[in-house]
Amino acid sequence: MSANHSQKAYRHIRQKLLDGSVPPGSRLSYGTIGKEIGISATPVREAVGQLASEGFVELVPQLGAIVRELTREEAIELYELREAMESYAAARAAERISERQSKELNENLAKSASLVKQVKASGDKSAGRSIAKEFHALDLAFHMTIIEASRNRRMLKVVGDSHILTRIFQADRHEFQLSILETTQSEHEAIASAIISNQSAKSHDAMQRHIRNSLDLTLNEADNDTTDRWWAQ
Repeated sequence: MSANHSQKAYRHIRQKLLDGSVPPGSRLSYGTIGKEIGISATPVREAVGQLASEGFVELVPQLGAIVRELTREEAIELYELREAMESYAAARAAERISERQSKELNENLAKSASLVKQVKASGDKSAGRSIAKEFHALDLAFHMTIIEASRNRRMLKVVGDSHILTRIFQADRHEFQLSILETTQSEHEAIASAIISNQSAKSHDAMQRHIRNSLDLTLNEADNDTTDRWWAQ
């Protein structure tokens, strides 16, 4: 039962990290998290220990568990890892994707396109919190479907973790501006089109461009940040 509770806490905290509920520098309260999911603090502490070993949080004396901040070098390394693995996965997916997975990609694109239209119709230059959260969830699902389609199970965990780290380090910094949503949508459509039409090299290159553009955006936002909070010193 304790192991089940620990895994429940682990999944719960991972999701909070992924949806930006706990930005870099936030302190994780074992008791509060336990109350959120109806368990004691002990399995939460065990889950946090696992997250710390995976590099998502730091255990600081007198403070407890703190969501990690990222150095510039770590951000670049993270995106380089994603570029290498996800570009390869996209190429393999073009050779191995199933009808179900092709359908999932098309449905994902239809949903994200609808969100972009909603933001356009509102007249705002950026998405509201609920739309941003939904768009980000679709973004993650899009990438994970491609990893699944590559049929390399070992990459699922590694790439999934890299997306969580990306989200943690973008929290409260990477705004979902309309222009970014439109660019992401366009790049996803190019990737999906290449994969579904079984064009391996084109799929690789489309994914590579997408991730390199994401890195450029991340670095530009960090360079324009005058708070000195986003990059850990």
